[in-house]
Amino acid sequence: MKYLILSIALLMLATSPLSAETISRIAAIVNQDIITTAQLDREIDKMLSAEAQETGITPVQREELRHKMLDKLIEDTLLNQRIEKLGLHVSDEAVEQAINDVQAQNNITREQLKQALVAQGINFDDYRERLRQQLLNFQLIGREIQSKVEVTNTEMRDYYRSHLDDYRNDPYLRLSRITFRLPPGNTPADIAAMRAKAADALQQLRRGKDFLEVLMQNAATSGVDGGDMGKITEGSLSESFNRAISGLSVGQVSEIIETPEGFHLLRLDERNPGDTQTFETVKEQISRKLMEDKRAAALTEWTENLRKEADIEKRL
Repeated sequence: MKYLILSIALLMLATSPLSAETISRIAAIVNQDIITTAQLDREIDKMLSAEAQETGITPVQREELRHKMLDKLIEDTLLNQRIEKLGLHVSDEAVEQAINDVQAQNNITREQLKQALVAQGINFDDYRERLRQQLLNFQLIGREIQSKVEVTNTEMRDYYRSHLDDYRNDPYLRLSRITFRLPPGNTPADIAAMRAKAADALQQLRRGKDFLEVLMQNAATSGVDGGDMGKITEGSLSESFNRAISGLSVGQVSEIIETPEGFHLLRLDERNPGDTQTFETVKEQISRKLMEDKRAAALTEWTENLRKEADIEKRL
């Protein structure tokens, strides 16, 4: 009898430290589910491995990371509990299609995808399950949040009116040019010759000759080039160019503009005072913006409510 009592006492002594060790290895309890410190550290190691940061992290930084990762695992657990409660499911075919989409978006083969995953320390089967989990999360969020978020026409118009500056186009010009460039180490004779060519071109243009024709006629001369300068924000050119075109009407050609590089002729092809995009042209853009903002806010609120309603015990 004494032997039996002694055996029970020894058994209790032997098992007590084990129970304490088991409890100490629980990082958190989320409703009925347990998150262990082993799970926590494994997820941290995966993240650091994927980011190539296994070294160089201090104990203090790792401890901060453990608390952040624990919060993420708690959130993941809450999502999975909700998914299970709602009976959501993602088929193997849907996961396979998601993998095919990833390959198509990155223009890679299945083998190249596997190699890329190996380089990041990720097993392909694990990757497949991560995708399945993402699809489940999308399903859940779509059911719980997406269907309840809407943007009204009034909200879009209010946003448009309060952000009109975002939809204003700056004033711009469209110019064409002919440039008569001076050669390196130019002499007074070179300068005079190029000035004369520019003056002759200007006279032809003033008499009504086509701008492109005059350009092509002079393009055979070394140093002469030009063409459409495209859209130019008004006031963004050099002072001499801005001054030369300031009083021009559309279709008119400037006086000869002399710079250290040579001589220039500018034709004003368009002067746009700038306008404001209409509500109809930016309506879809505004709708996407407001929808994204509302979804983000709704997701935050929904996640906070999940936490409030859950029985969560952290043991870190």
